[in-house]
Amino acid sequence: MSSRILAILCGFAVCASAAVDQCKPIGWATRSGRTSTPFEVTGGGNATPITVTTFADLQKYAKDSSPRVIYIDGTLGSGWSGTTGDRLNITGSNKTIIGLKPGTLLKAPIHISKASNIIVRNIVIQGPGSNADQAWDNLTIENDGSKNIWIDHCEFWDGQDGNADVVKGADNVTFTWCIFGYKKKSTHNLSNLIGSSDNEPVSEGKLNVTYMFNWWKAANQRKPRCRYGNVHVVNNLLTGDASVTGGTDVLGVSAGHMCRVRTERNVFINEANPIYTGNANGTGVNEVIDNIFTNCSGNTKGTGTSFTPPYDYTGFMLPASEVEAAVKANAGATLKSPTECDANYVEPPPPTPDKQYQAEKGSITGGVSESSNSGFHGDGYVNFDKGGNVVVPVKVDTAGQYKFEIDFANGSGEARSLAVSAGLDTATASFKATGAWTTWNTQEVLVSLAAGENAVKFATVGGNDGPNIDQFEVTLVKAQVVSPDTSKKDTTVCDTSLGDTSKTAIPMLSGLSLQQGAYTVSVYATDGKFVRKTENVSQSMLRNTRELTAGLPAGVYLVRVTAPGVSRSYFTAVK
Repeated sequence: MSSRILAILCGFAVCASAAVDQCKPIGWATRSGRTSTPFEVTGGGNATPITVTTFADLQKYAKDSSPRVIYIDGTLGSGWSGTTGDRLNITGSNKTIIGLKPGTLLKAPIHISKASNIIVRNIVIQGPGSNADQAWDNLTIENDGSKNIWIDHCEFWDGQDGNADVVKGADNVTFTWCIFGYKKKSTHNLSNLIGSSDNEPVSEGKLNVTYMFNWWKAANQRKPRCRYGNVHVVNNLLTGDASVTGGTDVLGVSAGHMCRVRTERNVFINEANPIYTGNANGTGVNEVIDNIFTNCSGNTKGTGTSFTPPYDYTGFMLPASEVEAAVKANAGATLKSPTECDANYVEPPPPTPDKQYQAEKGSITGGVSESSNSGFHGDGYVNFDKGGNVVVPVKVDTAGQYKFEIDFANGSGEARSLAVSAGLDTATASFKATGAWTTWNTQEVLVSLAAGENAVKFATVGGNDGPNIDQFEVTLVKAQVVSPDTSKKDTTVCDTSLGDTSKTAIPMLSGLSLQQGAYTVSVYATDGKFVRKTENVSQSMLRNTRELTAGLPAGVYLVRVTAPGVSRSYFTAVK
């Protein structure tokens, strides 16, 4: 079984002991008739996707004779009432119709008639509210020839006559990860009907339907109510809501004329009559297997033995105890991309973990915290204005040189610089172009930090723009070493590798060697107050920190060494 969906379920805080690939059709849709002969549900297959932005185009491609992969961009349709208005008629076979974004709304019911090998995914249909008049269902699959149909990750709300019906000889249909719900109170909130009459001979041996990982919310009846078919209701969630269903007859799964239902490992919460036997008429069977009933009234017992599904499902069926969390996390029009379940889908690499510090949590001046470009961590990233900066508190236990690993994006096409400073130490780094604002790289910068909390500032340089920065890690590279000389006032930052512990050497804070020449040495107190400056210092004299700090009161100082093209800083202690 695919590891991708296991990772998805674990990401929703419900790591199931078994899992199903949400990109793969399952159930009766994958069989030919009531047999074990496989059928591959491909929809439009590898046809080049067409993105439609008008209802007219959607209707045109849904009816034609060519295999189609159709992406719906935006809200399409003008609505309907009763049997008047827009209705999407899918009469051409081999179609895949997918909402381009999560929650894609179709203001038109769907009618599938005499079409086969159909996939409908990631669409919301919001009906006008139920009534007792004859009206269009949110989805109707009907007539001989309508078969091998997979309805996945869709939402059907407030259907007038019903939410999603399969009738009049249709066959081999699977519903997965869908929501069937009602928000408005009515006596006719009837959701899923299979078979429209006890006298429907065209449906004998047909109407084979699988419901797996779906959620019925506040529906009065038909969850589902069936005739003729072999209907598998497995790993679904059914929840009642008295504010919507109160005062009406509430019936759950109902096996009617010549229908056999296998009700297996579902969860019923606040449901009245979860298993309704009043429609059986001596020929309906509802086998009840390992379900959970919580705060339910009415019948929960099954009748008779149903059927053994001719397709695999036990390898990924969830224990009933895990169904509620899995369905609530995944059901509905939640897919972020139409290619998420495409045949050519490539599993992305696992996400990189969050780093210690999120730049957007700092104090931003001349810039914003933004989240429009994907790939960031935390709540967003910092997008600088020209001359902008962000100050982030960074706390460390040990004073010394630290490596900052900064995640950034630079889609400008040219390198951009930032000055990274803490106290009196500043390092300027160039952040190369990454090709896009959604492509994130890492830049390393070395900066000295004092023990305790440091206000680390990231600032654009020379009034120019900067890269977008996301998060950063801070790692100690070289600690400030204090080794007191009790014989005299002396500096005590020693590099014992030099073989002379009576003199101290400048730490090479950037990892680069200083070049021969004259240098300027400036000394500051740790509060930033200037103490002294010595110019024309030779390289040999730089090796004697004691001489450079002679006469200073005991304490910790920051020493900065500068020359053309050179800037190095370090902390030293005078005893």
